[in-house]
Amino acid sequence: MSAHIEEVSDHEGHDHGDHDHDHEGHEHSHEVELDPTSAAALDKIQSRPERKARKALLTLGLKKVPGITRVTMKRPRNAQILLVVANPEVFKSPNSDIYIVFGEAKTEDINAQQQAAQLAAAAAAAEAREQQETAGLEGKEEAPTTLEEIAGDAPPAAGKAPAAADDDEEVDESGVDPKDIELVIQQVGCSRAKAVKVLKESGGDLINAIMAANEAE
Repeated sequence: MSAHIEEVSDHEGHDHGDHDHDHEGHEHSHEVELDPTSAAALDKIQSRPERKARKALLTLGLKKVPGITRVTMKRPRNAQILLVVANPEVFKSPNSDIYIVFGEAKTEDINAQQQAAQLAAAAAAAEAREQQETAGLEGKEEAPTTLEEIAGDAPPAAGKAPAAADDDEEVDESGVDPKDIELVIQQVGCSRAKAVKVLKESGGDLINAIMAANEAE
């Protein structure tokens, strides 16, 4: 109040000196407010227990420890449950290794975090394995599924049509079983005339006729 009265005084020199003094005092007050343990800072604290605790600390000469973003504490009887303080205010005693922490403490369960991490890792591994299997099936040729395909008795592929379709040559099939002719055509994919020829040359021996037709192909 006195500063305000002196500031409106008509004496310019005295007013200037008091104004400088008031300005310096204001800067000093501003610097004090930056100290979390100062009385000015205590007035801003809403929690009454914390305000009382900080007032008690003013007489101990504690020093603030900067650069700490997280404080973790373990309970002696249950080490799996942590007390965690995020963005704390930490003070240290100048004469000992005693620290005082201000902030909101929350519990964290180590086992629950580990289980969640394991489940996430298992899900990621399963997804990766499924993607690999899908990619492998897309690039793999279709495997034989019937006994005839496995034994090689399946009809020739669609891209390999019997040569008889393009062969209009007439052939004498006398003395040759028509079923044997069809079987040679199916197994080898040759023309009907060639099938009749190899059957006649092999004397009706179906196996030798098929082998001869394969060699001719």
